Amino acid sequence: GDMLRQAVSAESVSDEIAPHISTIKNCMEDGKLIPDDIVVRLVLDRLRSPDCQKQGWILDGFPRTSNQAVALQNAGIHPNVFLFLSVPDDVAIKRVVGRRQDSLTGKVYHLDWNPPPNDEIAQRLVTRSDDTIESMKQRLKQFRENANAVKGCYNNTVEIDGLGTPEEVLWDIDTSLKRVAQESIEYE
Repeated sequence: GDMLRQAVSAESVSDEIAPHISTIKNCMEDGKLIPDDIVVRLVLDRLRSPDCQKQGWILDGFPRTSNQAVALQNAGIHPNVFLFLSVPDDVAIKRVVGRRQDSLTGKVYHLDWNPPPNDEIAQRLVTRSDDTIESMKQRLKQFRENANAVKGCYNNTVEIDGLGTPEEVLWDIDTSLKRVAQESIEYE
């Protein structure tokens, strides 16, 4: 999502992506998936960048379709683990529609769970155009249609209960990643 928002707001983008900016923007506002060929090109370009090659990477919200997962595999990109955070739709909607971003710093707040610390920051908060109930319902519908197919592309899927506090979910993720790393070492 951040990569797509950055592409839409960038003053200069690659010649390959420039013709697709309006498509990306319209899809995002309507809560629809970006066409696979466009998003795959953006992600692969990013994964080939020197910092990703040196430090590694985490893909958040990608792949979203089996075609995207296959495109990663065909490009020689094989994630060590595929984390799947499980959250009921009503909770996901509440999390998204309460989200606000500080227009000055980019820091993300939530009106219920992580409100801004003062009125000055509160006045700068903006809502992303795709953080609406309608858009989120559409995104969840598409997610549900594709989730099992994407999970089926990986044999290293770990499902995480996303209902806890951020600290609890992070602990579950960390514990799961350590377990997967240990199993990988034992397997070798």
